[in-house]
Amino acid sequence: MDHTNVDKPNRYHWPPIIYAVALALAFGLDWLFPLNALMFDGWRTPGWLLAGVGVGIAVAGLAQFKRTGTPFDPTASATALATSGIYRWTRNPMYLGALILFIGMGLAMRSGWLLAGIPLIAFALQKLAIEREEAYLTRRFGNTYTAYRAKVRRWL
Repeated sequence: MDHTNVDKPNRYHWPPIIYAVALALAFGLDWLFPLNALMFDGWRTPGWLLAGVGVGIAVAGLAQFKRTGTPFDPTASATALATSGIYRWTRNPMYLGALILFIGMGLAMRSGWLLAGIPLIAFALQKLAIEREEAYLTRRFGNTYTAYRAKVRRWL
């Protein structure tokens, strides 16, 4: 089958690229120019708990994709629209979970640079992944996705 004409949300796996670059930059900057003097050790445990919440949210999104029977690969064509489970509250639980994970990691690991980078990570996800996925889902599912999008927020 010729896959060049298949409509897909993205050509590249942007989310893992964004995550890897963000973590490398944050931890590199933490090593070169530490910002952890502004942070308290008392944030470690709440940070790890928050990181766990983020993982749980992302896993709930992955599990719902599996139940719905659609791939979670950001470069694959969707076979169904996930609108139940965690997708009743957020259209992007995997991305939301990753951001919450990074906030928790930033607190737990006393990484001021990771915390400072959260808005940039969110912006990159929105521009490189989410907006393209939303345009694709509108093309793929039409009014069904438009109605879902009107009811459920992008993040929370």
